[in-house]
Amino acid sequence: MTQREDASKTIQSISSDRPSTVIESDLRMRLRTFPRDAQTWYALGSYLHSFGRLDEAEEALRKAISLNPGPAHFLEELARILMDLGRLDEAYQLYDKRAPSSIDALRGEIDVLRRMEAAADENAVAISPCIDCSDYTYYGCSKDGACDSINRWRTRVRQVATQRSPDGHSK
Repeated sequence: MTQREDASKTIQSISSDRPSTVIESDLRMRLRTFPRDAQTWYALGSYLHSFGRLDEAEEALRKAISLNPGPAHFLEELARILMDLGRLDEAYQLYDKRAPSSIDALRGEIDVLRRMEAAADENAVAISPCIDCSDYTYYGCSKDGACDSINRWRTRVRQVATQRSPDGHSK
């Protein structure tokens, strides 16, 4: 319960005397209900930033980052706010802090894509080249299976089958 009280104090401290829009009211209502929702704090900060309420936006973004420091878009939005506030050194520090983790994440995504591509190559062996061939009709191949592409495909299928272990996985 103490955390809820602390969070509600933060909500009150960044509220404005100006009339709120429906969107801002909805975000603040959600934060009163779920004060530890980092994504809503981020949304409020982005919303306030779009209306030039930079101090309030910074406070909301810092709250989001304190609850969940992982998402890079939280840091990027805070850096944009700091730049708009004229605090360029702080903004550059945030970008520098984010850069190594982004590069590692990008490398991880590239590795995943490479593994998916390799798996797709293995799975592509199971698809006959006859399907894309202009000589292939509803009744089958008009060349009676004597073409070079089907022979190359059959050879690849045999190679992949011999490379796999008995449990169906590649060696």
